[in-house]
Order: sequence, then structure tokens, then C-alpha cells
Amino acid sequence: MIAGILLSFVATTFSNAAGLDDGYPPGEAAPGRTCLSDALGQKTVSSYSGKALTCILINSVATWWVDGDPLPAIPAPTSSASAPTGVRPPGAVASSAAYLWEKSASSAKAKGSKFITIAGDRPAQVLIPGSMKPKVAAPLIVALHGFMASPSDLMSLMDLSTEAYKRSVVLAVPSGTRNNDGFPFWNATRSCCDFNKSGVDDAKYLMDLVKAISAKVAIDQKRIYFVGHSNGGFMSYTLACQNSEKIAAIVSVEGSTFSDSTLCNAKSPVSILQINGTADELIHIAGGNVLDDPKQPYPSVKDEQSYWAGKDGCSALATSSAQKFNYESTIPGSETSKASFKCPKGLAVESWTISDGHHVPKFNAGFIAAIFDFLLAHKK
Repeated sequence: MIAGILLSFVATTFSNAAGLDDGYPPGEAAPGRTCLSDALGQKTVSSYSGKALTCILINSVATWWVDGDPLPAIPAPTSSASAPTGVRPPGAVASSAAYLWEKSASSAKAKGSKFITIAGDRPAQVLIPGSMKPKVAAPLIVALHGFMASPSDLMSLMDLSTEAYKRSVVLAVPSGTRNNDGFPFWNATRSCCDFNKSGVDDAKYLMDLVKAISAKVAIDQKRIYFVGHSNGGFMSYTLACQNSEKIAAIVSVEGSTFSDSTLCNAKSPVSILQINGTADELIHIAGGNVLDDPKQPYPSVKDEQSYWAGKDGCSALATSSAQKFNYESTIPGSETSKASFKCPKGLAVESWTISDGHHVPKFNAGFIAAIFDFLLAHKK
């Protein structure tokens, strides 16, 4: 097991688990009791039972669970169009039925929309919106979940499907490999998040996925985009570095990139949007170390933005907008500020900062529309 995965340094509070007749004392970590979402991956040993527990996602709820115990069954999807829930248990075989996003995404009910499965070792779900115009190639967004998360968890965080239907965008939501602890991950930079050193080539897997999708539906090869949260953000940067001639733009939400910019081998410009919360417990605007391990560094937002500004031929300094935006549902008022470099026509390097925003924000529809605006404004 990896000790202290993710937020080992974050203080955790436990629910009193009112109504749970599990024998554990009030306030004690216990199987089935909720833990803070900020503490995902934190481990503890119960003083009551002596068992080792980990805070993990079970049906999209941060929950204490005994290491090695079978997870509860995934609930059957309903006809409700509400936010999807559910995660696959560690070691579960990926299949189209396992992705609850497919079953509950509201856009799937729109006339003419359909899901297809790109088969392989890691089947990926792809939404083809019924709003696509005949004989018109569509933009493609590939959305990447964070470490320990699933495609359904990502869609719960920021459901891109409704906006994809409105904008006639093909949307793919693949899944990372499961590590030795059963947690999905992307092998992005050296710091995040192939902690077991599997060496899986996720950059090749994802670009092959783009090819496979393009063989089944008309994709505009000048408008291929990646959006990633946390580890998915790291992976989006890695793809931009290794496949800059094929990717028009990326959005990294609470992610980062190589601490050593010489490891990024971008050969052509890519538009970049980096989004961070000032209260993110894991990825800090000023830079730091993944899992607080000095062998796993990541750069500051300033440094990563400066690199891409130089690569894209933008000005040396970013300018902040006086306007603020309301993108996070749990923070009162307009909490998000924006800064951007002056770039050549068709390119952009931007950072959005969510005041008091945490690692797992609660985004509203305005945020989703805004990232679509950013992406679709740029092409190769």
C-alpha cells in the first residue's frame, strides 16, 4: 500500500454517524462513515477494532472503508437526469455497463445523441451529440479524471455532457489504469501519479483513443482538446508537451506540469487554461511537492504559465481582469478572477483563480460554459 496517498497532511474530522449501529465510538473512523472529501486517500488504524481504514470514494461519497474488504455493490442507474454517481470497485473489469455517466447523463436523452464504446484494455465512453450537423467535422474534448476517481466522478464534478450537446462537441471520458492499491491514475509527469512505477504509456493510449474516435465519427483534427482535473490536469499538460502539433488547447483544473520545463518537448503552440483554488489542500498556486515528497515536485502557476507564454509567443507579463466571475456554487458572490497574457491571434495562456476554492470545487453551469468558450475559441 502507498502510505499517505494524497492528503496525508490534512487534518480529518469524522461524522458522528448518527443512526449507525456499528459499535464504533462516536467520532471514530469506521467502515461506512463519511470522511472529508479533502482527506481522500488518508489512512488510519481504528483504535476500536485495530483494522486499517482508508478514506475512499464509494458511490461518489468520501467514506471510510476497511482495507481489503469488498466494496458495496454499485447501485443500478435510474432514469433520473440528476448528477451521476458511482465508482467501480478496485479490480473491477471495465465495461460499458460500469459507467453510470452513460446511463444518467441528461444529454443522452436528447434526440439523436448516442454513446459508443471504444474497446480495448480500457474501454472509453464517447458521447456523440445528436446536435452534430451532417458532413461537418466536430470538435473533440477528452476529459480526464483525477487520481483515485472515475469517469462518473469527473462528470459529477463538472458534467460536460449537456454543454457538449449544445455546442455539437464529441465528448470522450476514458479511465486511467488501476494501481496496486486499486486506485485509477494517469502516468503524467514524474511526480504524478504513477506511484508504483508501472511505466504505462498513457500519452500513447490517449492519442490512440483520439485516432480510434476519429475513425468512427468525423472529428475536426484542428480542434482536439483535453480537460483534466488534478492528476487529469497533469496528464493534459503531458499530452500538450508530447503532442503539441495535434492538440489545440487544454484546461487543467487543480493540476500542474513538469517542474523541470526542459522535460516538456512542445514543438508548436498550445493554448493553455490553468484553474486553481487559493485554498486547494493538495496542489498549491505557489508550487510544491506531490504527497509532500520532495522527489515529486511541481512548479508554481507563474512558472508554468511563463513557459507556455514563451512557447506561444505571448507577452512576458500577464494582465489581470478587473471583472470577477461566479463559477463556484458553494462560495458566495463572484469568487473567480482571471489573468491572461497578450498572445498572437488564435492563442491564449490564461489562469483563473478561485478565491477560497478547494481541490474538489462545486462548479456551476456558468463555469462549464466558460471553459467551452475558451476551448472552442482556439484551433490549430
